[in-house]
Amino acid sequence: MTDHRGHADEGARLAAAFAGLPDATIAADLENRLWLVNPAAEALFGVRESEILGQKSIDTLVEPAARAATRESCRRVTAGEVDRVTLPIRLLRSDGSGFRAEVVISPIRGADGDILGTVGVVRDVTERLATEADVATLRAIVDAAEEAIVGVDRQGDILFFSPSAERLYGWRADEVIGRPVSVLVADHEQHLMPDVRDALIAGQTVRREGVARRRDGSHVEAELNASPIMGPDGKMQGTALIVLDISARRRAQRMLERFVEHAPNVLAVKDISGRYLMFSTLGAQAVRRTPEEIIGSTDRDIWGDEFGEQLEQQDRAVLEAGAPLTFENTWRGSSGGNWTFVTTKFPIPGPGGDPEALGVIAAEVTEMRRAETDRMQLAALVQAAPDAIIARDREDRIATWNPGAEQMFGLAAKDAIGRSYVELTVPEGERERVHEIIERVNAGETLSGRSNRIRADGSVFPAQISVAPLTLLDGSWHGALAMIRDITDLVEAEEELRERAALLERSNADLERFAYAASHDLQEPLNSIRLSAGAVIEAARERLDPDERELMEHIDAAASRLSGQVRGLMEVAQVALGRESGEQVTLEVAIRDAIDALRAAAVECGAAIEVQEPVPAVDVPRTELSAVLQNVISNAIKYRRDGVTPRIVIAAEKGETIIEVRVADNGVGLSDEELDRIFGLFERGVSDQPGTGMGLAVARRMLERLGGTILARSPGRGEGSEFTVLVPLSGG
Repeated sequence: MTDHRGHADEGARLAAAFAGLPDATIAADLENRLWLVNPAAEALFGVRESEILGQKSIDTLVEPAARAATRESCRRVTAGEVDRVTLPIRLLRSDGSGFRAEVVISPIRGADGDILGTVGVVRDVTERLATEADVATLRAIVDAAEEAIVGVDRQGDILFFSPSAERLYGWRADEVIGRPVSVLVADHEQHLMPDVRDALIAGQTVRREGVARRRDGSHVEAELNASPIMGPDGKMQGTALIVLDISARRRAQRMLERFVEHAPNVLAVKDISGRYLMFSTLGAQAVRRTPEEIIGSTDRDIWGDEFGEQLEQQDRAVLEAGAPLTFENTWRGSSGGNWTFVTTKFPIPGPGGDPEALGVIAAEVTEMRRAETDRMQLAALVQAAPDAIIARDREDRIATWNPGAEQMFGLAAKDAIGRSYVELTVPEGERERVHEIIERVNAGETLSGRSNRIRADGSVFPAQISVAPLTLLDGSWHGALAMIRDITDLVEAEEELRERAALLERSNADLERFAYAASHDLQEPLNSIRLSAGAVIEAARERLDPDERELMEHIDAAASRLSGQVRGLMEVAQVALGRESGEQVTLEVAIRDAIDALRAAAVECGAAIEVQEPVPAVDVPRTELSAVLQNVISNAIKYRRDGVTPRIVIAAEKGETIIEVRVADNGVGLSDEELDRIFGLFERGVSDQPGTGMGLAVARRMLERLGGTILARSPGRGEGSEFTVLVPLSGG
C-alpha cells in the first residue's frame, strides 16, 4: 500500500522546489500516478495540474507505441536497477497532438532513502532533431558536391575541407585544417592574395580563374568563387571558397584554338545577325583576307552585295531547316579570278535550344577538283552530311552509301553496296515511275522532288530527293547521285499548317463579317442619330426650352459614345485577326514613341513623366508595345486628381523569360472592385472623364496575342495606380 501522506509531504517539498524549474517536470508515485506537474510541464502538455493529478502518467502523456518501453524504464528506476534513464520518446499533448521529446527519469527517495516514486524532466526536442536533420542533409550535399568547398577563418587558416576538396588538392581534411589557405595557391599567384583578401573584407564576392597547388606540388587550373562570411557586426568572420577543376575544359579549349588556327579549311562562326565572331587563320588566307578584316563584318561587307546576299539566303535556309546544309559557291574576286567553295553550314544552339550562332565549314575546291585530295575532301563532306547521299551506276547498282543513308534506311553500307537502288529503297508501288526518272537522269537531266522511300524494316517515309547525273572527271565511271532527306517532320508540319490556315481563314471570315456589320449596320444608324440630333438642335434652338435642348444634346452625346464603342469593337476584332508583330526595336525606343505621342497632352496639364534608368537593352514589338504604353500613360494623364500635378514614373526590368514595364501615377486611383473589371469590354473606372471603356481591353488582348498580359494595382481611390506590362523576351 502506498503511503500517500508521505507522498503528500514529499510532494509539497518537491512542488516548492520544482515550481521554478525552467524544464517541464512531472512526478509520479510507485503506481505511476501523477502527483506533481510543474508550470513548465503544464505549458508543454497544454494541461492544468489539477486536471491530471492521480492519472496514470504513462497512459496520459505517452503515445501508445512507446508506453511499454516507458513502463520498463520506470520499473528499472523504481527497482533500483539504474539511477537514471534517458529516454527518447514521443509524448502527447492534451489536444491529441504528438511531439518528440527527451525524458530523464530519476527516482524520488524519502528521508530514509526508500524510493517513493519517479521524477521525469521533459524536453521538447522536435526543433533540435529537425535542425540536426537539416545539418545532416546540408553536410550530405556538401560531401556530394563536385566543387571543392573550403572554409577559411578571418586569419586565413583552413577550418573546413570537403571530400571534393580532398580529391582536388590531395590533402586529407585532418592534415590541412589549421594550415594557412596559401598552401592551396600556386607560388606565382601568391601575390594576388592581398587584393583578394581586401575585396572580401569589403564584403565583395571574388570570382576568377587561376592555378591551384596540390599537396604534391603539381598545379591544376581552377575556377575560384570566394564569398565573405559576415558576422552580426557587419565584419568579415571568414571566407567560403568554392573551387572547380577546369583543367580539362581549358585543355580542350586550347586544343580547339590550335585546331582552328591550323585547320586548312575555312572554320568560322557567325552570330544570328550575320557578323563573324571567329574565322580561322588559314581559312582567312584561303579567301584572301586576314582574320582581323573579317571578324565583326558581314558577308556583304566582305564580298559585296550580290555574293553577300547569296550567302545570307543560305544562312536563312539553314536556320529555317534547323539542320546542317551544304552549298557550293563561286566567288569572283576583284582581280577577276573565280574561287569555288563547298560549304557546310549548321545552326549552333544556345542554352535555350534556339540557334544563337551559325557554324561554317568551307573548303576551296577550285583546283583540287582535279586531284585525288579533292575527292577525299568531298568524300569526307559526304560522310559528315546528315542526309542520305547515294551514288549508283548505270545498271542501278549502289556504289556509295554514306552514314546518313545508314541511319536513314537502317542498313549498313556493307549490306547495301552492290544491290539494286530501286529494289532496296523504293516502295513497290512507285518503282515504275522511278525507272522513268532514272532514264531522264541518265540522259543528262537533274531532277528534284518529293517521293516515298522504304527502310530496311519495311516502314515507308516521305523524302525530298534530288538526283543528278554523275561522271568522274577522268571519265572512268558514269552513274547518278541521289541526295535524300527524310521530311517526315516537314510533311507533318505542313499538314498542321494547312489545318491552321483553314481554321484561320474561317475565323477571318467571321471577323470580317463582324467588322462589316459593326461598321455598316451600327455606325450608319448612329451617324444618322447624331446628324438628326444636331440638325434639330441647330434648327429649333430658339424654340426648344432648356430641358428639351439638354435632352437633344444628351442624345447626341450618347450616340457619339456608342459610336466610339463600336469603333473599339472593331479594334478588338483587328487584334483577334492575329496580325504578325511588326518592327522590332529596343524597349527604350518603344517607350519614347509612347511618350512623344502624348507630349502635347502632358505639356497641357503640366504632367511630369520620368523614365527610370537604366532601361534593359532588349528588343520588343514596336507597334504593339508603344500602343499599349500610350494607352496606359494617356489614362494616367486623363485620370489625374484635381489640383495635383500629374507625375508618371516608368520603370522596366528584365527577367529570365519576360520584360516587365511598370507605369505608376499619382492620379485618382482605383478601388478593388474597379481593378477586377477595368480590363473588360466597355468597362471603366468611376470617372466623369469621357471614354469608351475599350482601351485597356484592346491593350490586354494585344499583349495576350504576344504571349504577355497587363496587370493593375492600386492602394485605393485617391492613391494613384500602377499598371504592369509583361511581354515575353524574343528568342535569339
